[in-house]
Formats: sequence, C-alpha cells, structure tokens
Amino acid sequence: MGVKTQAALNHNIVLVHDTLQELVAEDPRLHQIEKFYSLRNRTDVRRFLRTHPQLIEVLLDARAHVQEHFGSGIPVVLEVVSDPEVEGWDQLFAYILTSLPVREALAQLNKLDKEWFLDQLDRVDGLFNFNLEFV
Repeated sequence: MGVKTQAALNHNIVLVHDTLQELVAEDPRLHQIEKFYSLRNRTDVRRFLRTHPQLIEVLLDARAHVQEHFGSGIPVVLEVVSDPEVEGWDQLFAYILTSLPVREALAQLNKLDKEWFLDQLDRVDGLFNFNLEFV
C-alpha cells in the first residue's frame, strides 16, 4: 500500500472513530429537540447544543409555551446566528413561523416573554432567544 493510500485510510479511520464517539456521547434529548423543532444548518445547531447543553432543557420546556401562545403544531426553526459586531459570539434563535397579523404575533411574543421566557434568562445566559418569521 502506498504512503498516500495509507494516509487516506488512516484519515478515514479517524473520521469514523470521531463519528462513533460523537454518537455514543450524544445527549438523547437532542433527538427530542429534532422532533419538536426544525434545524437550519443541523450541524451548527447540534454542535451549539452540545456545547451549551443547558439550552436543551429550556427548548424542551419552551415548546408547550410556544404552542400555548401561537397554537398547536406551529413550526419553530432553530438556527445559530453569529453577531456581526462581536467576534465569536453566537446565539441560538428559535424562529416562530407564523401567519398571524404582525401586531397579533408581536403581542403573542410579548406575552410569551412576560409569562415564561423572562424567567428563563438565568438558564439561557444570553445564548438563546425567540424571534418571529412571517410566512
């Protein structure tokens, strides 16, 4: 076997090993997250949640509150967003997809904040927030 072939084989072995390690170490709650939420750039969202596992429980709790204010079955999309003004500062956003009129949607988001989310600020530590996306 040539040197290049052996190097490629070693590289593939390392990739498979790392993938297996990731699967073994993965938090099973991530699968629950994917049942409730859509993920934009799945790899980034999953990596962010593995780095900040305290957000997983918040997201699991949040689903019922979002449904209470926006209706059952409302789609919510998770996306990691980088702050262009602060290098290295990423935040996870839950975009609530709604066809409600703008005023009504903003009122519901405000109620969600007041009735539940503001009490979660210590848990999210500035790493998570909600936003609306109109469809």
